Amino acid sequence: MPAFFEHSFAEPIWSIRYWGKPEKPQLWVETRGLQEAFWHSIDLLTKEVSLLGKAPSDYAQLNFVQGSENEAIFIKLKQSKNPGVESIQTYSLAPLQLLKEEKPRPINPENAFSFQAPQHYEESQEYFKDFQSFFLQQFNETIAKGIDYFEGEDKLLFSYYLYDNGWKNYLRVCNLTFDTILLELIAEGDTIGYQTFSLLNEQLIFVKDKLKLKIYEKL
Repeated sequence: MPAFFEHSFAEPIWSIRYWGKPEKPQLWVETRGLQEAFWHSIDLLTKEVSLLGKAPSDYAQLNFVQGSENEAIFIKLKQSKNPGVESIQTYSLAPLQLLKEEKPRPINPENAFSFQAPQHYEESQEYFKDFQSFFLQQFNETIAKGIDYFEGEDKLLFSYYLYDNGWKNYLRVCNLTFDTILLELIAEGDTIGYQTFSLLNEQLIFVKDKLKLKIYEKL
């Protein structure tokens, strides 16, 4: 089953958010190198990938909340040990620059899309043992570390970890009778992913090898 969209970035993908309008859905992607970050936009209709620009120096404190074709709003977190919101920042996108900074206030992100995220379970949680038993019985696999799980109307989606000369992270999509529709190795190494996939308007979105964004349409 071929992906309908894939794109490789020069730096590892750090975060993905969703914005735009129902008739023009877009992805907001932040990539991070060793000392800098970049902001990108992807039009899911035209498949066009645009580099918005180099992120500001305080990018590590900024969390994308919502955006339009011209502006994006971020929550800026405090840099101290005490967690909390420092300010609300609004950036223009062309050119990429800070427009205004406001005192913390409630923000209700516009939710114009059908966005769904999996449940994440760590190995230390009791419910994880049920997944271990299921995978051993159904697929003869011994999973560990953690798992992301999503149950749709007619599909089951899993992102999980196996040890095979090193830790490997697999994405498996099954129907309700546990027949495998898609099985893909999406990462290798010691890092435990958290919500390694998501669904937007029934499209499966995930990152492979930290650099490649892949999307499957309506599995």
